[in-house]
Amino acid sequence: MRIVSLCPSITESLVALGLGGSLAGITRYCVHPREALEGIPRVGGTKNPDFDAIAALAPDLVLCNAEENRGADVAALSKRHRVDVSHPTRVADVPPLLRRLGELTETGDVAEGWARAVEEKLSAARAGRAVRFAYLIWKGPWMAAAAGTYISDLLETFGGVNAFPAAGAPWPKTDEEELAALEPELVVLPDEPFPFGDADRAHWARALPSARVVRVPGEDFCWHGVRTLRGLAAAGALLAEVA
Repeated sequence: MRIVSLCPSITESLVALGLGGSLAGITRYCVHPREALEGIPRVGGTKNPDFDAIAALAPDLVLCNAEENRGADVAALSKRHRVDVSHPTRVADVPPLLRRLGELTETGDVAEGWARAVEEKLSAARAGRAVRFAYLIWKGPWMAAAAGTYISDLLETFGGVNAFPAAGAPWPKTDEEELAALEPELVVLPDEPFPFGDADRAHWARALPSARVVRVPGEDFCWHGVRTLRGLAAAGALLAEVA
């Protein structure tokens, strides 16, 4: 089977399922596991895939994600290729996602092992003291991950309470004044999709002196699939520190 993956976390999961040799094309943002991806053709980015390059690879399956890839691009690809689109918004969505990948690629036994591992970790997770948090994803303008997103659910699993409710946009714009009014106890700054640095941490520490401001590896908090195991560990450790 020849597979094109347009989602970095799906690419990582495919390699974990033993499908590195089946990857015919990946995006330039597909970077893990690095050694396993060396030499695989790149077909543009997640938001601007190269349709002609994908067609030239003659894939049997193109794997997309509703957050990573634009709807118009998915629709265009679907006219020429077999396309499957994932959209996990909760940690509990990940085991079915892994089983679906196993079904599509005839790696059901391996996928089942990963799915059960996530289920076991999720079942063992315990929520601590409620911690009100804001997880920022972008700067210029400032944007956050609201409740109802995978990122938020990961933190909510361990007692986190999102300062931005699910009733609004999933990725709301914000500013210092609004965030101060929301009174988060914890402000999380990942290194992706925006590469927040020490200056950003210092900025928010000044703007919100009563909040704890931390930098985290973004991949562990926003990548799903097999990476969810690391995400659960990271989120649990972070909330335990604050609580």
